[in-house]
Amino acid sequence: MEGSAYNTSQRICSIRTPRARDRQRFNLTSDNVSETQDPTEALEELLHKTWTIFGVSTLFNFHQDEVHLKRYAKRLREEVAMSLSQEDVMYNAKLYIMTYVEIRPSPIDPPPIKIEVYAKKYHSNESVEKCIYKGILLSWKTIDKELAMSNCMRLPLLLCHGTKSTMKIVHKTLGHMFDCIIIALNALEEDLVWLIPIVVSPTNEEEHPKRTDTISMEYKLTTSLDTDIIIIHFKISDLIRIVKMYAKDQNDEENVEISFDSNYVDKCREALHTQVLHTAGLQMGQCMLYKINLPTFTIMANKMKIRNMNVMNRVLLYLNKKALGICHTYNFEMF
Repeated sequence: MEGSAYNTSQRICSIRTPRARDRQRFNLTSDNVSETQDPTEALEELLHKTWTIFGVSTLFNFHQDEVHLKRYAKRLREEVAMSLSQEDVMYNAKLYIMTYVEIRPSPIDPPPIKIEVYAKKYHSNESVEKCIYKGILLSWKTIDKELAMSNCMRLPLLLCHGTKSTMKIVHKTLGHMFDCIIIALNALEEDLVWLIPIVVSPTNEEEHPKRTDTISMEYKLTTSLDTDIIIIHFKISDLIRIVKMYAKDQNDEENVEISFDSNYVDKCREALHTQVLHTAGLQMGQCMLYKINLPTFTIMANKMKIRNMNVMNRVLLYLNKKALGICHTYNFEMF
């Protein structure tokens, strides 16, 4: 692992072939924190914006003190300025710990880290800098114990937006500085069929949708061009009936638990396909789901937009598990 001024040259790693963690269960109740301690309030800035989703491997040799954070920001600014090299433009970078996010789903979740890059023309009359990149590194219920090595950190999710050129430079620089891998975290069809019941399942009366609320599901024909799509509109209230039909409910006077497993998700998908066949005469077996759009949530590939705090918590919990399964399944042998 080369190219970083902050690397630990004495660390040599051999990487074994990773084994993906099978997605078997998502518990809607136990994965949520107490209603009296809502961790999403401090992350309200994530709402109503389109974010590009990336998975991040372990950050090595990351120091959280102010001196090092300024060094990281300076290195980032220099790399952006050198790579973009636009005339009459000066750049600035900021990197800081979001200490105000005090409540997180897991006690070992480190506070999120915000990264910002700004551009401003030298001779511009405007005093406001233009943000060309904003990213938030976060851990949202990482249950694995902290790495034994010092100054290492697990922040499996990176949500960001900005220009493509700046995004590429920032992620490359972060990879060099912290010996990490940053990869696009695409929502595949298998992820979408999990996210549908996760997002729509109500746990209280306030979460029930309006009668007119619908979900839009966009499919691609697997044997045709990408331009050939099928869009299915479904009432969310009807979808919830299907979800409840197969959900594992354990009800008592004090606790309501809704948990999903892979068998349950497969049954929901089959029931949904059967319903589409009966109502529209469409056989969905040769189609691939690639986008879902609800009033509170939209996701396609590795881009998403969330409009509700409770939905945001659920989606982050799911994406964090996915990122951990992809980016943190390597076995490292230290010599």
